[in-house]
Amino acid sequence: MIRKLFPVVLAAAILTSCGNTDKKEANSKTAVKEDAVKVEFASLIANPENYIDKKISVEGKVVHVCMHSGKKLFITGENPDIRLYIQAGEEMPKFPMELLGSEIVVEGTLEKIAGIPEGEGMNMAENIEKQVTSDTCETAKALASQPVLTDLMMVYERHEVK
Repeated sequence: MIRKLFPVVLAAAILTSCGNTDKKEANSKTAVKEDAVKVEFASLIANPENYIDKKISVEGKVVHVCMHSGKKLFITGENPDIRLYIQAGEEMPKFPMELLGSEIVVEGTLEKIAGIPEGEGMNMAENIEKQVTSDTCETAKALASQPVLTDLMMVYERHEVK
């Protein structure tokens, strides 16, 4: 009798555990969306150090999508001369070129660009060229010459077109 019930109990346990995995994944995806703090672009410009290593969500206009790698883009707020550099990771798909000119909300973690010395926020075109990617462009050079956000990048997780 135990031999007849054992396969039934084993099958029920496997089916039950498979069903719980989907719920956990759905809950973890929801948690990722809830963790991001919505930040106004003006607040990010005024106090960027308050958001370093934090998951944030920022709205802005896409002013550049990299044609070479497709893994970087730049957004601006009210001041078109101040840009935020956004980098997609290796596992992320390329940014679609159709984003250019769109208003989007981008979610990710704000990080300091590795290898840029503390306090060298201005006139860093050479460092940006070395650290951002090997394929430099005019937008990257413009980013290096702006007064804020030059040593920061957002590590991209997701976006939504407005």
